[in-house]
This record gives sequence, structure tokens and C-alpha cells, in this order.
Amino acid sequence: MTDTINIRARTPFSSLLAGPARSLGIVLAAVGVVFLIFVSAYPLGLVSAYPAPPAAAIEGPLGLEQQVGDVEDLYRRPDEPMQSYLARLTKTVAGGMVHYWTEKDSWAATDTRYTGISAFDNYLLWMLSFRPEYRQNLQNYEFVTPRKALDRGYGFCSQVSKVVYSVLADQGIDATIYATRSHTVVQSNGYILDPDFGVFVPHSLAEIQQDPSIILPYYARFGSMLDLVKDAYAQSWQPLGTAEGFSDVRAYEEKFERLKWAPPFMLLALGMLLVAGSRLLGRRAKNPRPLSPPISGAPS
Repeated sequence: MTDTINIRARTPFSSLLAGPARSLGIVLAAVGVVFLIFVSAYPLGLVSAYPAPPAAAIEGPLGLEQQVGDVEDLYRRPDEPMQSYLARLTKTVAGGMVHYWTEKDSWAATDTRYTGISAFDNYLLWMLSFRPEYRQNLQNYEFVTPRKALDRGYGFCSQVSKVVYSVLADQGIDATIYATRSHTVVQSNGYILDPDFGVFVPHSLAEIQQDPSIILPYYARFGSMLDLVKDAYAQSWQPLGTAEGFSDVRAYEEKFERLKWAPPFMLLALGMLLVAGSRLLGRRAKNPRPLSPPISGAPS
């Protein structure tokens, strides 16, 4: 007598996974696309990450003349004399940014929408700004990366000075940012660059401290502000940061500028992998392996 045991076909496990994997993949890919559009919106000019300063600031004596299109336009041209270049750099940066930070030039938490890092600009730093240990810095932030500062388009004298300093540092031109309690300038090659006012002074701070009247002809057109300038130059100047410190901050900004792209691309890639995997599982379910032949028992 022969006992025959037939193996019944079962629904492949792969077919049970194919449907959920495809659905999850479509959702993740869709989220990745939306996330990528969000991250790209500001760099592509589709949204404005920061509110515009008041018209009075834009049109004022420290207002906007012409935006800087390409940071490389701020670099020294071949055979351009150093003094002429530093004067051009100072004036161009001053004309491309508005002297405006907050109302009454004093920061308050309500000014964060102007001074904090926008979610459209970098959502990672924006999220970090709500943590207590980062709040004070990231909600009242000045960029060291020139393009980031120029795109925002406004800032205090310390912000525009950081733009000038970074442009010079990128070219290996020695420069130092000096600050008092009321003003900030850059000194390079023994000259003073004041990109807040757009004034180039062909003298050093040491020379000016010996004879403060040196600055008067260079700031003469600012009339009502001249007393403020004279008061600033009469104060004690101190370096604002170090080359190593600015380099570290620049690297920090660049790192987060790269990192902000990772999550949307990862979601998009994972979604596409799941969709592709679900198709392979579906094909395997439609073309199952042939069943094993019947197993015949030995005669009893």
C-alpha cells in the first residue's frame, strides 16, 4: 500500500508584504518630495525666509543701493590695486545691505522673526534655536558666510563687517574686525573699512586715535550721524573674535547647510526602494516556485 501525501500550496509570504511595502513607499516618497520642495523653496527664490525691513530703512542713508548678485563680484580683480579694491569692497557691501536689525537697534525676543534663523533658511538650526542652550545665539544670529548674510539683506554694523572680513579671508587677505560698544569696522592692510556706512578710511585705528579729526572728511556726508561716529572712534577698540573662531563658525554654518538636504533625500530614496522592493515581491508571488512532487510512502 502506498501512502501519498500531497503538499497544499499556500499564499506566499512575499505577496502579503508587497501591498503594505508599496503603500509605505509611496507615502515616504511623497513626504520626501514635499520636504524637498520646502527645503528648496528659499534657495530657489520661491519664498522669502526673512521679512523685509521698513521702507524707511531701505531708502535711508544706510539703505539699499544695489543687491550683490554673486559673491565672487566682491573678490579682488586681477591687477586691481589693494587700496582701490578695499574701497570698492566696502562700498559694494554697504550698498548691498540695509542697516537694520530691530526697532530702536536693541534686541528683544519679539524681534526673532528678523534676527533668528528662519525655518525656510535652515529648519535644523531653527529647531535648535528653541533649545535653551542655543536660544540666545540662534535667535539673534549674524552669519559669517557672506552669501547667507547678503541673502537676508540687512544687519547691524557687525553683520556687514563679518561679510567683508569673510570675503577677505577667503582670498587670504589679512583682516581683523574691531568693535566698540557702539560700532564695528574692519581693518586690513592698515586701512579702515566701514561697510555699515560704506566709508573707506585710508588710515589705521592707531592713527585715528592719535588724531580723531582724520575721519571727519570721510563721514562728512552723514551729517546728523557724524556725532555718533566721532563718539565711536573715541572709544577703545577691541578685536571682535579670532580667525580660528570665525573659521569654526563658518564651518558650522556650512555643515548645517549640507545636513538640511539629507532628510528629504533619504525619505525619497527609502520610499523609492520600498516601491521597487514591493514590485519584486509581487512578481515572486505571481510566479511561485513549483510544488515539490508527491511523497510516496514505502509499502507496508
